Amino acid sequence: MKTNNDKINNVSIGALPSQIIPLFVIVFLWLLAFYQGLSTAVKVWQVSEIFTHCFLVIPCSVYFIFQKRQRILSQPWLPNYWLLPAFVGLLFIQLFGSVGDIQLFMHIATFTSLPLMIWMVIGNKAAKEICFPLAFMLFSIPVGEQLIPYLQIITTDMAVPLLELSNVPIYRNGFYLDIPQGRFLVAEACSGISFLIASIVFGCFYAYLSFSTLSKQIIFVMLSILIPIIANALRVYGIVLTAHLTDMEYAAGADHIIYGGIFYTIILFILIIIGENFRDQPLAQKAVSEKTASIQILVKMPKMMFFIITCLALQLFWKATLDRQVVTNNIAKSVINLQQLPLTNTVLSNAALEKSQWQPLYVDADDSERGVIITSAGLPIDYYIASYLNSEAELISSLNVLYSNKKWAPLSQQTHYVSKMNAKVILTKIVSPVGQHRYIVHWYQLANEIHTSQIKVKLLQTKAQLFGGDSRGTLFAFSLQNTGEEALTSETLLAFLTNNAEHISKIIELH
Repeated sequence: MKTNNDKINNVSIGALPSQIIPLFVIVFLWLLAFYQGLSTAVKVWQVSEIFTHCFLVIPCSVYFIFQKRQRILSQPWLPNYWLLPAFVGLLFIQLFGSVGDIQLFMHIATFTSLPLMIWMVIGNKAAKEICFPLAFMLFSIPVGEQLIPYLQIITTDMAVPLLELSNVPIYRNGFYLDIPQGRFLVAEACSGISFLIASIVFGCFYAYLSFSTLSKQIIFVMLSILIPIIANALRVYGIVLTAHLTDMEYAAGADHIIYGGIFYTIILFILIIIGENFRDQPLAQKAVSEKTASIQILVKMPKMMFFIITCLALQLFWKATLDRQVVTNNIAKSVINLQQLPLTNTVLSNAALEKSQWQPLYVDADDSERGVIITSAGLPIDYYIASYLNSEAELISSLNVLYSNKKWAPLSQQTHYVSKMNAKVILTKIVSPVGQHRYIVHWYQLANEIHTSQIKVKLLQTKAQLFGGDSRGTLFAFSLQNTGEEALTSETLLAFLTNNAEHISKIIELH
C-alpha cells in the first residue's frame, strides 16, 4: 500500500525532468555570458586564502535547493517580469566591468545574476522556498579586502589600551607597535580579514541550519561578525604581551601564526557552542499534497526564457563589437619633461634621486618621469609622473602603488585645496619601520581635469572606453621627507605646489 509520501515522491520525480530543463538552460546561459567574471573570480579564489571558501558556496547552495525540491515543485512557477530591468542592469554592469577591467563589477554581476535568473523563471512563490540558498550564492563574490585598513585601525586601537592596562611600555607609530623588547607591525595579514569573512559565511550557514526564527538568525550572524573582530584584537594583544614577558623568545617569529590558527579554532568552537545552546528543535516537515505537487508549466515560461536569451545575446554582441574595434590613437604622445619648465626657486638634482628612499611603481606606463627638485631652502622634493594613453595598461590598478608596503606604512590621508591650481589634491603621510615620516601629494588628471577619487577616475575612463571617448590619464605625485617639524613639512610641500601651479598646469595641458 502506498503512503501519501510515496505519492509525493512519485509526482515530484516524474515531474522533475520537464521542469528542470529551464534551470539547466539558465546555468548554461549564465556560464556563457558571465564566463569572464567567473574565470577571474576563480583565479582570485585560488591565489587568495581569504576567499578559498568560495569554492564551496555554489555547491552548498545547490545542495540546499535540492533539499527543498519538493516544496519548489509544489509551487506554481509564475515568471517574474518585474525583475527584467534589474537583470538588464546586471548585464550592463558586467559589460562595464569587462571593458574597464573592473573585476569587482564583473564578480558582482556574475554571482548576482545567477540567483536572479532563477528567481525570474520560477517566480516569487517558488523562490521564497529557497530564498536563503539563492542569497547564499552572493558569498561567491570575492569582496572584503577593502576592509583591511579599517580592521587594522580597529585592531590597533583595541590592542594598545589593553597593553597599557597590562603595564607594557608601548609606543604606537601608525601600525607599528614599539615595546622595549622590539617592534611589531599590525600588517594586513594581522587585520583578521580572513577569519572575519570565513566567520560571517559560517555564521549565515549555521544560522540557516540551526534556527527557525529570524531574530535568532540575525543575532547569531551579528555575533559571527563582532566576535572575530574582538578576538583578533585579543590575539594581537596576546602576541605582544607574550613577547614582552618572554623577552621576544616566543610569539616574535612564525610562532604567532601558529598561535593565531589555534586561537581562531577556539573562537570558532565557541561560536558553535553558543549556537548549540540556543539551537531550535527540528520541525516536522509538512506533507505536500498530491494536488499541490502538480507543476504548473505556463505559457509564460518560454516567453521569459526568450527575454533572457535576447538580453544575453545583445550583451554578448555589444562586447564582441567592442573587442573587435581597432583603437586608433591619433593623439601625439606627449613627452613628460619637468626639467624643461622654469620652476620657481628650484634646482633639479639627479644625484639626490639616487639617494631617495621613495620609489613609486606604476606598471606599464606609456610615459613616466621621476626626479628630485631641490628647493631654495635645500629641501629635496621627489616627483613622479606616469601617463597612460588609450591602451590596455591601467592607471587605476591594484598593481600601481605610490610607495612600497614593505618599506612604508600609512598614517593618515587628507584632501587639500590648492587655490592656484583650482583643484583638490591628496596629502598622504607614511612612516618607515625606523620611524622616518614622509608626505606625498598626488592627484589624477583626465582630459585637463584634476581628480582625487580613484573610483571616479576608473569609472570615467571605463565610460570613455565603452562609448569611444578619450581615456588617457596621468598620475602626478610629489613627496618630501619629514624635516623635523610635521606641520612645516606638509606646508612646504603644499607651498611648492602653490608657487609652481602655473608651471605644473603646463604639464597638465600636455596630457
